[in-house]
Amino acid sequence: MFFFFFFDELYNIPDIKVAFKTICLDKMLSDGYFDMSAYVFARIKKDDMLSKLSSVGSKYECLYRKSFPKENNAVKFWTECFADETLYLDENEIYNITLLEAKAIVYWVYRVFNNAQDRITFTKELFKQLKELYGVKNYIAESNGVFYNKRKVEVHFIDSLNKYNKFIANMKVDNKCIFFRGHSNANYRLQPSIMRNNNWEKNEREMYNELMIECPECFEKCNTHLERLVEMQHYGLPTRLLDITRNPLVALFFACESNADSYGEVVIITTNKDNIKYPQSDTATVLSSLPLFSYDDKQRIKYWAENAHDDVEFNNNVPRLLHEIRLEKPAFLSEIFKEDIINSFVVLALKNNNRIVKQDGAFILCGLIDEDDLLNKYRYKSHKKTVILLIEKKKKTLEDLNRFSINNSTLFPEIDKVSEHIKKKYN
Repeated sequence: MFFFFFFDELYNIPDIKVAFKTICLDKMLSDGYFDMSAYVFARIKKDDMLSKLSSVGSKYECLYRKSFPKENNAVKFWTECFADETLYLDENEIYNITLLEAKAIVYWVYRVFNNAQDRITFTKELFKQLKELYGVKNYIAESNGVFYNKRKVEVHFIDSLNKYNKFIANMKVDNKCIFFRGHSNANYRLQPSIMRNNNWEKNEREMYNELMIECPECFEKCNTHLERLVEMQHYGLPTRLLDITRNPLVALFFACESNADSYGEVVIITTNKDNIKYPQSDTATVLSSLPLFSYDDKQRIKYWAENAHDDVEFNNNVPRLLHEIRLEKPAFLSEIFKEDIINSFVVLALKNNNRIVKQDGAFILCGLIDEDDLLNKYRYKSHKKTVILLIEKKKKTLEDLNRFSINNSTLFPEIDKVSEHIKKKYN
């Protein structure tokens, strides 16, 4: 009975609603699963969270300055913390809550409960109340703190290198090409870095040009827009490229290298051969030219890609895009396929970069795709369900990978990475 009271009285506080939407609801709706184990099993240290909130001057640090409240006084505790603010606000109001603050709020809510079983029960009851999940609420299951839509996905927990290799060896990919990507946190979404922050996406052109201006020597050997994007990705600038690899052990390394308290994930990516492009292909040239345009210009290009009657009408309405492409390829004809603009493709990487060679790297190059769609179409499916591969025992797995020379120094052959690896080896 308490859980319904808790839902009505505490969950409906707007800040808490936004926090849950940010942390888990959006991912459940798009991907069909999310890892709540850190919250369910209370793996976050109270002092660490307080320190992080204090360092950014967050108003939510007051939630962590005292002992966590019990169920019967949680609402009172919140009200006293934010006595100067309105408790219930318009649901349509936009709240500027950061990811750190969202994590802090959700963890605070979960610490209201005394034990993991109560937190799991609360989560299940919460899903039954959320109108966004009415259509799937009877299909949501839980395993080891991971909640998932059992009609949409199947979840596998991998706790050893041997088990991982057997799983990969037994996959049935039906003549499709297979790639991998490792996420050190299972709650990361499959999207290029430029889409992870609204300001980055809106200022893509500015970031691209500023890096070119500030570090021209880094791009002297780059002859195409794609090569420049790869170089920018190499140095950490947000781009519309998503790194993937042909080597499953490389992906497993990235799934284990950090976030020790979270499950890692190896995303298995499959695609047809006709969706794979070479670096010099016209499609790669077209999509890698998009960063040269302002956000408003890209919105206009996207409008015509979605609304033009045919490719001829689209090409007639994007003369500046054609001009930019011809600067790289003077013989390029006015034959851009409008569907390519709002699509994404696997692009094989030139082996002109030591890191790409060592990691057996490739990329997914994204056009003007919708954020809701993301790249889940590439996820490997078995019996029409998306396969989710979650990695446990990260430290032991890294030790096993090291025996096969999969480590920081081999995957990142720059001297600073190699020296760091050697230093740790003899520490």
